[in-house]
Amino acid sequence: MDPNDLLKLLDLDGKPPAAPAVSGVVIAPAAGPTPMADAGPTALEVDAWGLRRGRDLVAESPRLRDAGTGEHAAADFFCAGFDPDPRLRESCADPRRHRYLAQLLDTPEYRALHAATHLDDTAAGIAAAHFAEQFAALEREAAAGAAPGAGDGLAVEMATLRAVGRAVAAAGTEVTELHEAAGALGMGPGMPGANNPAAVAALFRQVRGDPALRRICDLAGRFRRVAQSKQRMKATHGLDDVVGVEPGGDVGRLLPSELVRLMVPELELDTLRRIVERQALCREHHAVEPAGKGPVVVCLDESGSMSGEKIHTAKALALALAWVARSQRRWCALVAYSGDSGERLLPLPPGRWDEARLLDWLAAFIGRGSEIDIPVRELPRMVADLKAPPGVTDVVFVTDAKCRLPADVREAFLAWKQSARVRLVTLVIENAPGDLAGVCDEVHVVRSLGPDGDAVGRVLSL
Repeated sequence: MDPNDLLKLLDLDGKPPAAPAVSGVVIAPAAGPTPMADAGPTALEVDAWGLRRGRDLVAESPRLRDAGTGEHAAADFFCAGFDPDPRLRESCADPRRHRYLAQLLDTPEYRALHAATHLDDTAAGIAAAHFAEQFAALEREAAAGAAPGAGDGLAVEMATLRAVGRAVAAAGTEVTELHEAAGALGMGPGMPGANNPAAVAALFRQVRGDPALRRICDLAGRFRRVAQSKQRMKATHGLDDVVGVEPGGDVGRLLPSELVRLMVPELELDTLRRIVERQALCREHHAVEPAGKGPVVVCLDESGSMSGEKIHTAKALALALAWVARSQRRWCALVAYSGDSGERLLPLPPGRWDEARLLDWLAAFIGRGSEIDIPVRELPRMVADLKAPPGVTDVVFVTDAKCRLPADVREAFLAWKQSARVRLVTLVIENAPGDLAGVCDEVHVVRSLGPDGDAVGRVLSL
């Protein structure tokens, strides 16, 4: 084959096609929409329910009205917090809002906040208010000339990022307060009433408007986390019941599939390695000690010396104990007492609590006192008045008084305590227990009621 044949075979000697003849008729492209022709009123993809929720939020929220937020902007900000997967539109009639939400959805702090607000109407409404307030502040800066001009792209982006950061930080703080308050007052996730957004919002407004209630709910969240840890540590492990599979290195608990691997030469070394590194599949055994559990009664000293941080911490501890009782399906009662000056009784059955009465109980304070500021003489009558169910009863006293009990009062209380099967644990703050040591199963003298104290942990492990 000569070179000419090769060129012909590869068509390398061909000529380019002739150019089409010019006809003189110019064909213009079809007219299309301008870049903003399909811009909608919202920056996010919002359905009809989201638009209606935006209108409702503007009507309900003074914060949104004060920020000058329209219904479409409110729908955007609410859906950014509520929707499981908020999606940004290609364009929006308000480019600044579109840019603001694009920056918001792209930050890791927003994604952490979104995990706590999605599908939560109340939390998403709180987040929407903060998003709207910071967006309104950004617009005011731009109108006043404090924000950079439209030509300075980097400066505009930095100003938007700062506004987004402030909005997410403030929203995260308030959403955390909401969840702490709802959990402390029996309306946390999975609890009766948690799916009632109006009730949760009303409860949170009342807590947010009272510094004492806000402090109690914040402390109660810390006590509740300690209680969760202590309750998990109570489970005993043994060989009574197989409840699952877990990674481990105990040869006696290896699954049959792991034992078979030891017999296969190609898999033996890898199986031995996983056993040594405690990564082999083993049976998980639990042995649970059955125990009949009755009511929990928490009695707080509300004499004048317990005012301030003492009583706030004591009430937070009482809320955590009520949560423990509820998680164990036990009946609970809270008692506030101040000698002969008065008492306040609140039963809390395992079902839905009366949140209004609970808030009233937490907000009130007797503030008087006498020689005996805990109900040693009156407790048998109080338990009867509260209609506590029978069973082994755990009673917790919290006081800062050095008690002196007459002999007849002590003997009568001990007789009732034995007949009613009562276990009494007392926390005494900064004082000697006095005669209480003779009537209690356990007495702990503490400097304060901090959640990290051993005595508090013992009480929370009931």
